[in-house]
Amino acid sequence: MSLTLLKTTFKRNWIMLLIFFFVLAMYMTVIVTMYDPDSMDELMSMLDLFPPELAKAMNLSKVVTDLTGYLASWLYGMIMIGFPMVYCIILGNRLVARMVDNSSFAYLLSTPNSRMKIIFTQGFYALASVALLFAAVFGTGVFLCTAMFPDALDTGAFFRLNLTTMLVNMTAMSISFFFSCLFNETRFSLGFGAGIPIAFLLLNMLGGTSEDLKILKSISIYGLYDPVDLVQGAEVLWVNLLYAGIIIVLFAAAVIIFDRKRLPL
Repeated sequence: MSLTLLKTTFKRNWIMLLIFFFVLAMYMTVIVTMYDPDSMDELMSMLDLFPPELAKAMNLSKVVTDLTGYLASWLYGMIMIGFPMVYCIILGNRLVARMVDNSSFAYLLSTPNSRMKIIFTQGFYALASVALLFAAVFGTGVFLCTAMFPDALDTGAFFRLNLTTMLVNMTAMSISFFFSCLFNETRFSLGFGAGIPIAFLLLNMLGGTSEDLKILKSISIYGLYDPVDLVQGAEVLWVNLLYAGIIIVLFAAAVIIFDRKRLPL
């Protein structure tokens, strides 16, 4: 891995990372501020305004009253999946395919670093930035909850929730990065790198609307992710290992493919 390239990549992309963090921090602040342990019944009655199918699709159908479960349902059911997925799609394409498409990748190849070292560094930054994003989100959530509702947050469960959510989004990042390494043109990189994660999200939402469509959820990478069950003590070790395995396989495949393919530079 090239530390010089890693620093350069960070300098080129830190503003986008900061923007997405501020968006997620804003949602975190709003959701935490809305929490009132004395009037949770009134808050949960808001779910009656949603069509039942829509509530299930957005993971809002489970009634929870504790702060940790409330955050898992209202914040991590959709927002912490949808917005980071957009970040992963943009960054995954930006790190490789766009640079190849506009020929700027030639400048990286002119350095003493090998092609494999360069692409490994780019992939490392992609995954590390997701980890940094969720570390910041976790810290923000703990700070806000501790300041506003002391001792109400189950920090251990909240950490496990953020860990699994991070792995889910790293999986989406790995998909986008893989196709960014596979294709030389941005249109193809985005077509597959964005289309597949979005398709998985839609399949998961459709599969959650009824038992008849549950099979759609089972073929989605998001189908094993249930934030409310997770904070309520569901076993997720094997789920985390599965996500980690997918990340490793896609990352390795992306590095090998890019190292061996011909580049139009």
